[in-house]
This record gives sequence, C-alpha cells and structure tokens, in this order.
Amino acid sequence: MKQIILALIGLGLGLNLAAQSFSDSFYDALNSDNLPQQRRILAEWTAATPDDIDLYIARFNHYINYSMTLAESSAAASALADSGLAVIDRAIGLFPDRLDLRFGKIYFLGQTMQWQPFADEILSTLDRSGAIGHRWQFPNFDNEGEVLIVEGVQDYLYTLFDAVQNAGQDGSTDIVPNIRRIAHRAAQLFPSEPSFLSALAYTYIHDGDLPTALRHLNRAEQLAPTDRAVLQQLVDVHTRMKNKKMAAQYRARLDELQRP
Repeated sequence: MKQIILALIGLGLGLNLAAQSFSDSFYDALNSDNLPQQRRILAEWTAATPDDIDLYIARFNHYINYSMTLAESSAAASALADSGLAVIDRAIGLFPDRLDLRFGKIYFLGQTMQWQPFADEILSTLDRSGAIGHRWQFPNFDNEGEVLIVEGVQDYLYTLFDAVQNAGQDGSTDIVPNIRRIAHRAAQLFPSEPSFLSALAYTYIHDGDLPTALRHLNRAEQLAPTDRAVLQQLVDVHTRMKNKKMAAQYRARLDELQRP
C-alpha cells in the first residue's frame, strides 16, 4: 500500500491535460531539488488552474520534501511541514472522498512519528469511510474502496505495532490506546475482518487483560479458523492463563498448518 500512496502523491497521477505540463515540469524540478524552479512552476500553475487537485498535491510535496532537507528539529523544517499539512488539509476539505489525499497525510505523519495526529487522521478517515459507504475515489487504482481502506488501515496498524516495539514498555503507553481506538472503530465498520479483532486483542494482551483479549480472539477465530496470527495469539493467551490443554490444542492446529 505504501508504494501506491507514494506513486500517487509523488508522481501526480490522474491529471487533466491542462495541468499535465505543469505537473511534469514540477516533478522534474522536485526530483532534481531545484527549489526556485519548483516555486516558479507552482506560481504559474496557481495562476492558471488554482483549484486543481493535483496542484494541491504538488504544493504538499514541495513543502514536505523541502522540510526534510533541513535539520529535523529546526523551526524552519517545522514551519514547512506545517505548511504542507495545511495544504493537504485544505485539499481534503475540498475533495473529502479522495482517499489518496488522506493516505498521503497519514503516511507523512507516520514517517515523522507524530503518533497522535497519525491515529486521529486514521480515525477521521474511518469515520468518513463509514459515512460514504466506502465509496472512495482513488485515481489509477482498480480496487474497490472497501479493499483500499481495509488494507490501508492494516498497514497503519502494523506501523503502530512496530512503534510500540521500538519505543519499549515505557514509551508505548500513548501508542497502544491509539491502536485500540483504531482497531475498535475498524472492527465496527468491518465486522467480518479478523485482523482488527486480532489488533484489539493485542492491546489487551499488552495491558494484561487476558480474558478480554481472549474474547476478541475467539471471535476472530470464528471468522478465520486457519489464520496463523490469530492461532498464535490464542496459544500465547492460553499459555499465560495456564490453560495448558487449550494452549496445546491451538499449538497442534498451528503445527498442522505449518506442515508442507
């Protein structure tokens, strides 16, 4: 999913013919780190077609890429990143059903480890998805909106799982609650998707609430009885709860699936 997001945001796909030359020229200048050329093209593009969605995407790329050339903690880098986020927020306001815009913002927040805004934007996107029946617009991509949003949220949850591991126990206290919020909302919207129940269970395992984790895992198992990740979690939870017989049963099922 990340490669798709980068392609759409970074290459300006789905352009109309009037904006094509501006886009081609802009991304040539972006790829060559030619800031004066980028600014000139953006000014001309704005004068020609100020409401072009691809102009907003180009501006976002301009600010974000420029910010990343500066020292990460500098005031100038922070101001440029804020400008980029303001641009993409404006674009989302004008084109609320363009999923690539939302995914682009989420991706940037994740890359810069802004975990609270990252989670908030995922939840906002999930809420919008429910409101529009998952009928997203995503140029040059054939999958249905429900597939796109499910796969996207799965990827972002994996990003948060990695962040918990990298932060350690003390640094994960503000990440795990956000995993729970996202997984809970996603499980409401997609009740037949076991990965979100598995993610919910992960948060309760992390907090030591094994009975609640087991309840979510039992539901996930009903949906996907051969899901290896779910079965492994069931082994772990029953082992911790000292349910030796149940742990052995799930371990045997897992071993059976792993045989060639």
